[in-house]
Amino acid sequence: MRFNYTNYLELPAPLAICEDLLSDPTTWLALVPKTKQIGDLWQFDQKRYTVSFESPQKQQLQWQITPVKERDLSLTLELDLHDALISTHVIIRLVLEAPSVIWPWEYLTYKRYFGLFSEHCKKTLSKLLQERLIIKIKAEEKVAIAAVPLAAEQQNGAALTLNQASPAFAHKPKLAIDLHDLYPKTIENFEKMQALNHLARIQVLEAEWKGILNGEYAKDVYETTANLTAQAFDYDLIYAGGGLALLHAAAMAQCYGRRVLVFDRSLVGQAHREWNISRAELQALVDMGLMDWDELATVIMREYRTGIVRFYHSPYSKMPQNELWLPGVLNVAIDAQGLLQLMRQKIEAAGGKILDHRLFRRVRVAQTSPMQVEVELEATSSEKYTARLLVDGMGSTSPLTLLQNAGRPFAGLCPTVGTTATGFEPGNQPNQHNPTIGDILISVADTQSERQFIWEGFPGREDELTVYVFYYGALNGQQVKRERPAFSLLELFENYFTLLPSYKKPGANFRHLKPVYGYIPGRHSLQKQDAPLLRGVLPVGDSAAQQSPLTYCGFGAHVRNLPRTTSLLEQTLAANQLEPKYLCHTTAFQINSSFSWVFSRFMQPWGQPHNVNEIQNAFLGVLKELGPDLALRFYQDRMYLSDYNQIIWQMLLKYPVVLSAAPQVLGIEGVYQWLRDYINLGVNAALATGAAAAGAKGEHALDWLAAKNSLDLGLMMQARYAEWRVMGWLPNYPAEKVL
Repeated sequence: MRFNYTNYLELPAPLAICEDLLSDPTTWLALVPKTKQIGDLWQFDQKRYTVSFESPQKQQLQWQITPVKERDLSLTLELDLHDALISTHVIIRLVLEAPSVIWPWEYLTYKRYFGLFSEHCKKTLSKLLQERLIIKIKAEEKVAIAAVPLAAEQQNGAALTLNQASPAFAHKPKLAIDLHDLYPKTIENFEKMQALNHLARIQVLEAEWKGILNGEYAKDVYETTANLTAQAFDYDLIYAGGGLALLHAAAMAQCYGRRVLVFDRSLVGQAHREWNISRAELQALVDMGLMDWDELATVIMREYRTGIVRFYHSPYSKMPQNELWLPGVLNVAIDAQGLLQLMRQKIEAAGGKILDHRLFRRVRVAQTSPMQVEVELEATSSEKYTARLLVDGMGSTSPLTLLQNAGRPFAGLCPTVGTTATGFEPGNQPNQHNPTIGDILISVADTQSERQFIWEGFPGREDELTVYVFYYGALNGQQVKRERPAFSLLELFENYFTLLPSYKKPGANFRHLKPVYGYIPGRHSLQKQDAPLLRGVLPVGDSAAQQSPLTYCGFGAHVRNLPRTTSLLEQTLAANQLEPKYLCHTTAFQINSSFSWVFSRFMQPWGQPHNVNEIQNAFLGVLKELGPDLALRFYQDRMYLSDYNQIIWQMLLKYPVVLSAAPQVLGIEGVYQWLRDYINLGVNAALATGAAAAGAKGEHALDWLAAKNSLDLGLMMQARYAEWRVMGWLPNYPAEKVL
């Protein structure tokens, strides 16, 4: 009787090292307990076997395990090795030959046993591979040090390390020298880009996130006091942070005539990423009068005809590969630095003040109305400025956001790194550069280092291509422990430079131009805020963590909601009502976008290395069947409740495994949250349908009644209608159904 078993595992080492380890007979003594070798025979559980090994094909290993006694079990073990560059994927095929009938209960026992044994072998092999990697690294270091001229050692009278003695390191900053052994490809490529100064910035970001994951946050950055007395304010609004917040500040200064101050710990308007967006979303900047299309043309690097979503077809997966073409989604590449510099100029032209190299120290807020804040900055000396409100644009690691949420980390995080590069091999193949196509979400392999890497590439000027690699991470205890080190950008950069040729082929004249990097957070909640706003502080951009949970595109969410957030803020300023209960309506929150957190969780690895790619290929197949209009709404954060219902139903039909995977991916608490969120989404969709049916007259009547009763109710109604319009739930009249 024959029993067949297959499994798919990832081993955390390159292919050559895995092949060498698995081909070593002594390895199996460590893998199988109670095993020993006696001459040419192997003994296990008091039974003796002969073991023959061969490699019938390239990257295929096979063992025939035959009992000395004919009545015992015999095994055939076959391993197919697949090169994942920084790791190795292994398909295990095992055939067990029994001399008698294998009964159904025995079959289940064997299946469970071999499943547990596979996991045991994976853990043991991982440990052995790590030991071999350490030995290999030390051996390479010895060879490199031996190559250093003896004169360098004799000159200093002592043995020197490679980094100290080699002329190649003489001109490098100390930080680059210290990091070279850990991240050699990163240091090499940063040096070629003349970007070694970015290493210190990256380390600061990593240190901030390490503190966040450890529950650390500053408590002395915020203070309420009765000592602030009403006086002439220096400014209406003080903006902390010169990134995405700069667009908000420019709108308030230019469109509403507000006096603004913007400061940043480095240069105001300095970008470490590039952005892409759609023309329809950019229209919001034109409609509100902040920019015209001629100005936008100066910062649009390229507009390409379409974008694509594609996931890897795993050798272990039975789900066919599906591609989704999305014209009009994230198809306009923006020069982020150029856009921010243009916003800086607009602020200064409108009478605003810009302060570079100012570190936020603390904010003091009046305990009673009228609202007043005093912001203390640090530069060469302490500086203090007063305003009616502090707008927090300090990003995902903002000390004020952490304080507001009592140090609780975000629900999700995308560590993101990449480069703007030129000279990729041109062509129409997936691994070639076609400047008319943007890659929205692309995977080219199963999990690597237990992470599902996602690639994004969008063309820029001439033959430039900005490439990102990122992965979705959840900030729960189990997944945080698995990080090595926790969400490290430097480690991700090292992987990026290793894996880049597997995504796009570098051509003969290929070169990196500049690094791009950052952490993109998300709270993924169907609430406008997870915690009450701090009095006197309004978070915007990454500080508010209102990105799309699917594409993690904070720029698009910020821009399409900018008219809404700035107009509501202007109303609160004009009414001199800046309490948190009013400001809470001034947000880029979208209930349909926030609900997409469920989809992003299925992009985080679970189970076997191919699970993410398999379920995503099934999902893309569903979107293709449901039609391009629904797919566009999904990726443009305009999904209806009816869209969601169709997606779920079709997924259950096409890929019923999702039912068993959901508790494993989301956990019991996550499934419960999904049920609550689904009900909440349905209630909001019903309200939006009612609002659409009431038409313009109904909207005006509700606005009048709400405003007559209270400013809070009036702002809430306006914010809700504005949110529905941004989402596409409330179209132009005549009304349309959105349920």
